[in-house]
Amino acid sequence: MSELIVTGGAVFDGVERIDAEAVGVRDGLIVAVGARDEVRRGLPHADELDAAGGLIAPSFADAHVHLGLVALEGLDCTLDDTGSERGCLERIRAHAEALADPQAWVRGGGWRAEWFAGGTPSRAALDAVVPDRPVLLLDSDRHGAWANSRALALAGIDRTTPDPPDGRIVRDADGEPQGTLREGAVDLVGRIAPQPGPDALAPGIRTAADHLLSLGVTGWQEAALASFGSIPDFTDAYLLARAAGMRGRPTGAVWVPRDLTVDAVAEFVAGLRERADRADATGFPTRTAKLMLDGIVESKTAALRGGYPDGSRGLSYFPDEVVHAVVAQVNAAGIPVHVHAIGDAAVARALDAFAAAGPAPHGVRNHIAHVQVVDPADVPRFAATGTTVNAQALWACRSEVMRTVTAPLLGPQRSAWQFPFGSLWRSGAALAMGSDWPVSAPDPWAAIGVAVTRREADHPDVDPLGADESLPLAVALAAYTSGSHALIGDGAAGRIRVGAAADLAIADRDPFAGADDEIARTRNAWTIAAGHVIDARRHSGAASADVSAQACPACA
Repeated sequence: MSELIVTGGAVFDGVERIDAEAVGVRDGLIVAVGARDEVRRGLPHADELDAAGGLIAPSFADAHVHLGLVALEGLDCTLDDTGSERGCLERIRAHAEALADPQAWVRGGGWRAEWFAGGTPSRAALDAVVPDRPVLLLDSDRHGAWANSRALALAGIDRTTPDPPDGRIVRDADGEPQGTLREGAVDLVGRIAPQPGPDALAPGIRTAADHLLSLGVTGWQEAALASFGSIPDFTDAYLLARAAGMRGRPTGAVWVPRDLTVDAVAEFVAGLRERADRADATGFPTRTAKLMLDGIVESKTAALRGGYPDGSRGLSYFPDEVVHAVVAQVNAAGIPVHVHAIGDAAVARALDAFAAAGPAPHGVRNHIAHVQVVDPADVPRFAATGTTVNAQALWACRSEVMRTVTAPLLGPQRSAWQFPFGSLWRSGAALAMGSDWPVSAPDPWAAIGVAVTRREADHPDVDPLGADESLPLAVALAAYTSGSHALIGDGAAGRIRVGAAADLAIADRDPFAGADDEIARTRNAWTIAAGHVIDARRHSGAASADVSAQACPACA
């Protein structure tokens, strides 16, 4: 029997701060919450962990994350930190030269549109550094890719190749493929590129999980499971990672294929239900369907009712009849739908489908991730349809890409409609949060800081993005803890109360006691996952390890 008392800090129970001094844990469950002396009397032999004035809260749950992509790109050429076109090209050249196989593909990702003229990197630039082998590199949003001439030729892409229904081939003035691919066009090259197997991916998933644990995240939803385009199905890699000792409470959302027809929905749902039933016994439940309705604003693939300045309106990946059939039949099978919707047209289509399907069965939590541009008329429909907001709050600020790319494409009115978290909360919508890592950073406190201030932590003097859409700290913290755990079906965790799972995140300070601009500087000091204590300050995400009062002097 293992026992632990966590004390010495303020306590947030998953909804609000409470009048308590200590949390008592026995065998992975919370057994006492209250005054320190009272908790000690009930657990006289327990080890004690001193929160040192920090905040004791339920662990975080990331409601939209891609550990599989983190693992995949960890095997390849990572560009996220290169900072410029020149930096990208230097990294790509060095990576290609280091590959043992002279015919191997150069894979990877992380380039940002703002590093390139017009936001579109060219095949000519890639050809100059890697002329003799295929190159395919995803962008930072993982909604586009950069390919060289060799990769395009192997895929049979030339000036006569039509755009796929769900994507675009960017072309130069002569109609030749320019080197940038949008959305489904990435798959034209990706489907011929080799994919690593589960054995290669499992260690990276486990390492990524360790990093989440170091941030106080003990539960998460892998947001797209299936083999599509250049992305393999990560399910078997997850199972190997679990068998190797990966901790945490992962769940998965199964990808709805974009070529699905109305006639094939019933068969898809039957397979989804069978897969969910099998997966519950594996420690990696896959109890959600992922329905991607549009792209992103920055590549003009998000679906906007009013269109873009050039007259285009973005992409819509499914006809309405398929969207309605998927939602109705998936919900009838007792499975929630996780929708990707960025543009106001996509958000409205998702809400239309949820409304048409009627109330979801008990325990089925439909949700819309990202909700970047929302028509104010659609805000009350979230609560009316029982649709949870799955927010990626780190984006809700006037970042460089927001100022230079996104806002000019949206115009003033729709820019003001972005990420209306405050309005959604006030209208009664349920809130959850996630990171979309590796698209953005996975630290929950950074996202919560933006949710409260609507500013980037390093730019406190920049005007907030819609100050009236900010959230109170308690509301944002509840969304990332109890809200997200509930959304991913992990009802055992997310609250500090007797009988709940002992999954806790202990911060290095009490963010309620400081200025709002300091919230994002909060760091996770300790994570407790099912009663196991992880010193986040020592492990920094590289590897999680059990510590006890006897094994770790910092716990004494």
